[in-house]
Amino acid sequence: MKKFFKIIFVCCSFYIIGCSDLNIDSISYSRIELTGQESRMISDVISIYKDSIDANLDNVIGFSDRLYTKGDFSYERFNSTLGNLIADVIFIQSDSVFKYHENKNIDFVIQNHGGIRASLPKGEVKLTDAYKILPFENEIVIVEMDGEHLPEIVSFLKNETTPHPFSGLTINGNEVLVQNSLIIPTNKYYIATNDYLLTGGDNMFFFNKNTKVYRIGYSLRDAFIDYTKSNLYLSSKIDNRFIRNE
Repeated sequence: MKKFFKIIFVCCSFYIIGCSDLNIDSISYSRIELTGQESRMISDVISIYKDSIDANLDNVIGFSDRLYTKGDFSYERFNSTLGNLIADVIFIQSDSVFKYHENKNIDFVIQNHGGIRASLPKGEVKLTDAYKILPFENEIVIVEMDGEHLPEIVSFLKNETTPHPFSGLTINGNEVLVQNSLIIPTNKYYIATNDYLLTGGDNMFFFNKNTKVYRIGYSLRDAFIDYTKSNLYLSSKIDNRFIRNE
């Protein structure tokens, strides 16, 4: 059994090292063949857990009315169907948790385009789809920021070559609204994002100008899974939340 634990330790080590680089383009895996005197016993133990995991990942948690991707945006209508869905889901789920714990509401959500790693297929949505779409172990955080810093966020979003998903924010040329109201520089705003962006991931260094950070113990993936299970039918569209007409 000592050999068994060594094998598990080595595999886990490579997993941790691999996941530390958030710029990977794809995730792949292969089966390791075991040989030797203890291989049969080890294979039997692994098989029990593998069958259980495979069965759970194959569970249907909802349905999608069509294929949704993060690449169906245009230059002018700078938002995607899948990006909008993810951002809206994060808004709904995290706002509920934030209200319960802090008696406050979220103003808007910003996630990163690169954090979405797969498309949402048409038809049955399985648990494995949630892991493919949101494979990273990112936690939702709520960032408190003064309104005077929000124009920096808007400028960043406008200058990106791919649309970062957001919800609760509207950008139409030079007009910017939060919850359908103009930004007030002296107001406090509560922005839901993830812990990767909080530390400057994808060059979103503006989050370091926060006045407070709330950690709600809720992952992006769990939020997506919970929403899908409770709503069953997923639908989204490209809308007017981000129009670049300048």
